Amino acid sequence: AEMAGRVKKEFPGLLFHTDAAQALGKIPVDVAELRVDYLTLVGHKFYGPRIGALYHRLTAPLLPLLYGGGQESGIRPGTENTPMIAGLGLAAQLAVQGLSQKSLHMEKCRRYLEARLVETFGHKLVINCRDSLRLPNTSNFAIFLENCRSVNVLEGVQFIASKGAACHSHSTTKPSQILLNSGVSYEVAMNSIRVSLGVDNTVEDVDFIIEDLIRVTNELAQL
Repeated sequence: AEMAGRVKKEFPGLLFHTDAAQALGKIPVDVAELRVDYLTLVGHKFYGPRIGALYHRLTAPLLPLLYGGGQESGIRPGTENTPMIAGLGLAAQLAVQGLSQKSLHMEKCRRYLEARLVETFGHKLVINCRDSLRLPNTSNFAIFLENCRSVNVLEGVQFIASKGAACHSHSTTKPSQILLNSGVSYEVAMNSIRVSLGVDNTVEDVDFIIEDLIRVTNELAQL
């Protein structure tokens, strides 16, 4: 909201879009408060069907990428996928129910995860952007032990994690540009692991993650 306000104040005619795919179901999302012209969502990020949605302010232009389909007001060809659209709407409704409690639960699990990481790996651990505003469920960290490059660790663990966004998963030889832009060093960014927790995860799940990381890092250190 602050960024959109500053941009619109300096450039009144500029249109503002935000990618809120990771936000819904974790933090409040209010297009009026955000002051955006466009906002995108995707269902599988909040336990819905794998379909996206675009909000656009009525005063903001919306032009088609593909042409045809008079029944779609000229915005797109084809016909709506009604079952998935209905599923997306219901998932969005469920995602915001009890949002504050869900966010607090995920943040509690995240804090426990990071405390266990520090306890386990000590000065060999770097937690990225720890003092910044973050989503309540996400931790991004690097472990600096012998032979423990992030790609090697991720190949060995029994839980699902990543080096970064799935849309950039094809690149394992480059660090996350987002981390670099956030002031994280190249070495740390290159070795980082991202763990995302969900509303159904528990501290017991976190304990499993830690024990699994201990197992894999010990195995890699012996190579």
